[in-house]
Amino acid sequence: MIYNLVDRDNPILSVPLEETTIEDIKKNYDLTPEDLHKNLTQTMAAMGGIGLSANQCGLSIRAFVMYTNLETKDVTLYLNPKITSFSDVTTNFVEGCLTYPYLFIDLKRPDMINFTYTDINGEKQEGKYTGLSSRIFQHEYDHMEGKNFTMYASRLKLDMAKKKAQKKIKLLKKSKESA
Repeated sequence: MIYNLVDRDNPILSVPLEETTIEDIKKNYDLTPEDLHKNLTQTMAAMGGIGLSANQCGLSIRAFVMYTNLETKDVTLYLNPKITSFSDVTTNFVEGCLTYPYLFIDLKRPDMINFTYTDINGEKQEGKYTGLSSRIFQHEYDHMEGKNFTMYASRLKLDMAKKKAQKKIKLLKKSKESA
């Protein structure tokens, strides 16, 4: 099942999500962890993303999926993720978000994180990511915390990125109208 994304102003995106259990997911959404993994993965792929949080799809579930290997298209579901430590080393990278089409911002984030989560089988796990995987995890984790990537940009950077996004949207609209 491919979900529709909620609008960026939807309150579900601005509140920290509480921890959830597999039983809560079954009771409240009639989904198994496998169903949730499949639906979020299909939605992420259909939208051209590399990570997707459940709340972006209107589900108040503290969970997200992300590609853990872009070459083999491996996707992992993270239930109740928690970042336990960050490295002092930071890197800049241009980020985008499915909730903010065509908006891209160069942001600085820690290059390495340690984290815990519950896997698709309900088992507690620990992990460590560096580089792009670290960045994707942090971006999706922010959604769990009621934050989004625009909050890390200066007003000037954000305004410039918004203008570029609007130009892109206008160009796409014009090309569709002339087709």
